[in-house]
Amino acid sequence: MEYAGVALRFVAVMIDVAVLVVLVLVIALFTGGAYSVADNGTHTVGIQANGWWPFLVILAYYVIFEAASGRTIGKRAVGLRVVDEHGDLIGWDQAIARNLLRVVDALFFYLVGAIAVWSSPKRQRLGDRAAHTFVIHDRGESRERTPLARPVWERPEPAAPVDDARYYTHERFMEDLARTSRGND
Repeated sequence: MEYAGVALRFVAVMIDVAVLVVLVLVIALFTGGAYSVADNGTHTVGIQANGWWPFLVILAYYVIFEAASGRTIGKRAVGLRVVDEHGDLIGWDQAIARNLLRVVDALFFYLVGAIAVWSSPKRQRLGDRAAHTFVIHDRGESRERTPLARPVWERPEPAAPVDDARYYTHERFMEDLARTSRGND
């Protein structure tokens, strides 16, 4: 397993943040979070996402994607995957544990998580350490997949003898042509 460092994990998080911002704003828009205020000749329009529900949407996004496939949209885009100690998909309990601690890892714009990854020989943030998970480079290998063997080149077998009676050969064509020309004379 090739453990992922801070740079690619950060890019994956930024992609996920972009997806989550759109998702939360769309949910807020459809649940009555839109507002419009006119005051002293100024008109303000916006969307509010107040309360705990945005946090729950974010937590659900990470937990569902990582437990189901080991990859969020961001991780898939940069080629990363979350796995357990054996390189298999993580379970729901591990996904919940690692993402509840994301709150701590995300402090100071993920500085806490970055320091944890830099100080870990297996590049684990605090959530990974608690859940016994790892973020690895996803090269497409999986325990269920069979590695492709390099094909061995073999000489082709010689062609089987051909029964001329079944095929229209050059000789038969010439015979037919000769018969046809004799019949026209």
